[in-house]
Order: sequence, then C-alpha cells, then structure tokens
Amino acid sequence: MDTFKHRWHQLPISRQLLVLVNAILFGFVVLFLVVDYRVRMDRHLNEKQIALTEEAKTMYESLLVAEPHGSEAIQKLVDNVCARMNADDSPGHHIASDWRGLPYQAVSHGHASDEMLLAMRSAADSAVDKSNATDAIVVGAFAGPSGTVYISEKRSAVVDATRQSLLIQMLAVLLLGAIASFVVSAVLRQLIAKPIQGFVSALRSVAVGDLSVIARTRSCRELSYLADQINAMTEALDHAQRDHRVHMEKARQIQQNLRPTVNGLVGIDVAELFEPADDVGGDYYDVIPLSDGQSLLCVADVSGHGVPAAMAATLLKAFVSEAAKKSSSPAAILTDVNQRYCEYVMMGHFATMALLVVDPKRRQLTYANAGHEFPFLQIGSDTPMRLNVGDLILGVEDDTHYDEETIPIGDSARLVIVSDGVTEAFDPSDEQYGTERIEQLMSNVPTVNAHELIQEFEASLETFRKGRKAFDDTTLLVAQLT
Repeated sequence: MDTFKHRWHQLPISRQLLVLVNAILFGFVVLFLVVDYRVRMDRHLNEKQIALTEEAKTMYESLLVAEPHGSEAIQKLVDNVCARMNADDSPGHHIASDWRGLPYQAVSHGHASDEMLLAMRSAADSAVDKSNATDAIVVGAFAGPSGTVYISEKRSAVVDATRQSLLIQMLAVLLLGAIASFVVSAVLRQLIAKPIQGFVSALRSVAVGDLSVIARTRSCRELSYLADQINAMTEALDHAQRDHRVHMEKARQIQQNLRPTVNGLVGIDVAELFEPADDVGGDYYDVIPLSDGQSLLCVADVSGHGVPAAMAATLLKAFVSEAAKKSSSPAAILTDVNQRYCEYVMMGHFATMALLVVDPKRRQLTYANAGHEFPFLQIGSDTPMRLNVGDLILGVEDDTHYDEETIPIGDSARLVIVSDGVTEAFDPSDEQYGTERIEQLMSNVPTVNAHELIQEFEASLETFRKGRKAFDDTTLLVAQLT
C-alpha cells in the first residue's frame, strides 16, 4: 500500500487528474448501466406480462365462442392460436386453460404437460418470475366465470431481446463517456495541469539560479494568486542575491587587501598563488619581515571555505602578526597562536599551519608545523625533500606546545609551501594531483625566480584539472634564496 502511495505521489499532476477524472466518470457510467439494466429488464418483463394478459383476455372471449361446439372445438382453437403465435418473434409461446373444470393445453409444439400447467398456475398466482433459470416463464392470465386462460412465454426470450437493446445503448453510453472523459481531461489539463507544470518549470529555473523567470497563468483566481506569490518570491530572492553579491565582493576586496606584500625582502624572493574556491577563502598565507634580516613564511588552512573560514583566517593573521612581534621562533609563535585560536574561535573550526623562518645571512631554515601539508625544500639541484616535523592541528587543545627544527640550506635553496587544495586537486577522472607532481615539477624546472616557478605550477594545475572547478581553496607559496 505504501509503495502504491509513493508511486502515485510521484506521478505528474496531469496524469493524476487524468486517472482520477476518468475513474470517476467510468464509475458513474458503470453504475448508470447497472441500474438502467435492472430497471429496463423489470419494465420489459412487466410489459410482456401485460401483453400476455391482454392476449389471455382475448383468448377467453374466443373460447366462449367455441364452447357451444364442444371440447374438441376448444382444443382445436387453443392449438391453432398457439401454433400461429409460437413464431420466431415469440419463441416458447404456450396456451393453457382451466375451462369448466377441464384442463386444455396447446399440444402442437410439444410443450404440453401437467408440470407446465402447474408452473403456469403457480406463476399466475404470484408476481412475475424473476429468477435467472433458463426455463423460467412469464405468464399472463385472465379469469372469468367459465374458467381461467393462461398464456406463457419463455423469460429467456424477453431477456435476450432486452439485452440486445441494452448492449447497443451501453456502447453508445460508453462512447459518450469516453468523449466526455477526453473533453474533461483536456479542460483540466488546460486549466490546472498546464499552469502547474509552468510553475514547476519556473521553480526549477529559480533553483538553478535563474531569477529572471516570470510565472504566468490565466486559469483561475487561485492559480493566478500562486503565480503572483512565485513572482514575488523570485523578486525577493533576486534582491537578496544582489545584496549577497555586493557583500561578498566587499568581503573579497577586504581579504585581498589583507594579502601581504612579498616584494622588497632582503636575500629572499617570494611569490604566491591564491585562488579561493568561493568569493572568499579559508586559506591564509603571510610573509612577515623579522629582525636581523629574517623572514617568516606562513601558510594556513581553516577547515571549510567561504565566509566562516575567511573570518577564522583573518583572526589567524592577527594572531600570527601579534605573536611574531614577541618571538621569531616558529614553535613559540605556533604555541601562542594555538592558545589564542582556542580561546576565540568556536570549537570544531580547526586549522592547520606551517611556519618557516628563513635566515639568509646564516643560511639556515627553522620551521614548525601544526598538521599542515609538509613543505617542500630543494637545495641546489638536489632532489626535493619534505620538512616532515609536525604536531597537532590548531584549535584542539589550548595547552599544546609545538616543536621546531633548524636545518642548513646552503647558498641556493627554494621552498614550496602548499595547502591541501593543491595536493587534493582532482581531474575529471577523480585522480588527485598529489605530491609527486610537485616534486617532479621542482626537479624538472631549472633554477628560476619565484614568480616564474609560480607560473609553472599554475599552468600545471590548470592542465591537470582540464576545466574541472576547484572544490577547495588553492594556495601555493614559493620562496627562493637570492
């Protein structure tokens, strides 16, 4: 039953109306035919009984005339009249009488018997026999001083004739019902189904972002009101969407203004690729000059993307900038940032962060990592390596203390720091970009400046995606010692 209801509710309204209207009309037609059959059958049987009664009355008067000529004349009259009446249009016609105490039956057609006479008497004493037996009879009787005349006819003959006329009428009624059903269905489709289908089409367009559609109908007042409400809703959504676009554009501009200046650093060349998945993103990167010619490189990724992630990323920028004023140790900065992040950001909005301090004078690199993608380091023409010291992500425990590692980098080195929007980029066949492509590109591309290397990565990602839209923020920071 539930499956039937589910399938019924899945049908379009035009089909539901067609089925319901046709079912109701069919029910009325069947009910009419059944009732009409019973009424007409009773009427025809009553008419046949009346006709046979009139015939019995006429036969009674004829027997009065034949009576003076004796019983043979009476029998001959009964036989002759019955023989003429027992034709194709009146099959089973039979005449019998109780005349002056003597029984007479027509014997010309072989229907005469004591049982037949008894059945005719019984039927005459009651109403018309309405049983469905094939041997049932309709009897008309007339009683007078001299006796009673019975005239019968097979009920099946009356029923067959009535059914033939009813069959013709039934076909005509069914034809008219089919025509009425078609007309009603067409009217309902034009007045109800078609306008509602137009509303559904308009709402589907609104669902995919097309707010220029207008719902129209001239069907009835109720559907016109519904069309007006759909148009009012669409207009309100259009205004809201325009306001949203204005606000998101302002938010994007604010986030762009928060991007750091990567030019003019001493001893290090820095370039970046920053592509939010939405108008604003949850990735954050920073380049902060420190004392004694050092530079702090930072890349962070807040869980999710969009406005909430962008707000959390803005807080991270403020926390990092404040902590960098107090210390140049990546581990100390991460520990401070994590405490502030746990204090001000709602639980569940986790973030990862990689912090690297580059010292061009001492030719060394110090880094700490809070669950972020391990940065890539290439010294000279060596094979790129991963900086794989890392600790817990930000926002989990406020008492987490992070570790750092310091490594020498020589006279020529370059760093590549990415968010997971790079390594987890997908092509149309759902293959990931991964880390091997990053290492391979760094190995294959000769020593160039940071901006040119960023261009190589951007072209590589675009070729790999083959037009597939990024589902996460893409951030890539390149630093090269000069």
